[in-house]
Amino acid sequence: MKGYKLKLESKFYQEIKKNLSNVYFERIENRIGQGTPDLKAIYNKKEIWIELKCIKLNSIKLSKFQIAWHFKRNSLGIKTFIMVKRVTDGLIKVYDNKKVLQLAKNGFKCPCFMVLEPRTDYKKLLKMFD
Repeated sequence: MKGYKLKLESKFYQEIKKNLSNVYFERIENRIGQGTPDLKAIYNKKEIWIELKCIKLNSIKLSKFQIAWHFKRNSLGIKTFIMVKRVTDGLIKVYDNKKVLQLAKNGFKCPCFMVLEPRTDYKKLLKMFD
């Protein structure tokens, strides 16, 4: 199952990268440190970090290290996000790091920073850099 999720997340990353070609993305290997998000993104001299997740239902699996990583950055005023795609319908929700504890507990139904309907203009995601 883990390999299947990684493949879905890899496709999700390619989809984002293709649709936001003016953003510089750096894929982070999990060897760097426990909890470190999947992507670093830079746009207009602003940098953010993004954790990618693909789910089927409501549950979003975040490790204690991922929660701690996002929680610490939030306490330092650094923007980080968890971007979740529900594969059953293509709906994408973006959660900022202020919601990481709530997200881990309540899953996809947790209030989010932004919603992207399937086949939506990905340029809306640039609001993460504001």
